[in-house]
Amino acid sequence: METVNEISVVEAAMGIVFRGGWVLAPIFILGWFGWFLMIERYCYYFMLKGKSVGGFWRTLSKDGEDAAFKKLERRRYGYFYALASDVRNYRDQGPVAVRNAMEETRHRISVNLSKSLRTISTCAAIAPMLGLLGTVSGMVHTFETIQLFGFGNPVLLADGISEALLTTQAGLLVAFPLMLAYNFLASKVEKVEEIAWSEALKYESYVFANKSEEK
Repeated sequence: METVNEISVVEAAMGIVFRGGWVLAPIFILGWFGWFLMIERYCYYFMLKGKSVGGFWRTLSKDGEDAAFKKLERRRYGYFYALASDVRNYRDQGPVAVRNAMEETRHRISVNLSKSLRTISTCAAIAPMLGLLGTVSGMVHTFETIQLFGFGNPVLLADGISEALLTTQAGLLVAFPLMLAYNFLASKVEKVEEIAWSEALKYESYVFANKSEEK
């Protein structure tokens, strides 16, 4: 029974693709590609988020720097962990070396983020354009049918109109959710970047303040 249902769903999907014309295929491919990148970026966002920065400061004040970093290492790919590691690794070389390392890490992570986010934004922008192309293609198909057979056969006219409407609908259904998810993710990523950078600067000040006191 399940096999029959699965076959019927596939047949229904293929029927929609054929009714929508050739433009519907790239719209579906674009949608799947955009959502694949979106899911991958959400996973990357949770990785960047890392452990709670508040927990790092509490452990630092209570148990010391080594214990605080040991706690961070459980989620060692976090944004703050990468910046704080630069402070810890380069502090013996002075503030300039630390800030250069932090800027390099910040730029590298920002570039890695922007690549896929721009691609997702492009997918969301192209989908309605492909839908509009499908609308034009469907209307051309309709007018060709009218030219050949006149208005006497509404079934033939319905094929072109169906192609136009399905591609328009598909383009909008791909674009709207993808753009909403993109905007939400972009705001979350921006917030993570701001928090990680500000907390890393705070840790940098803490390290060099304690270093000057030791001297």
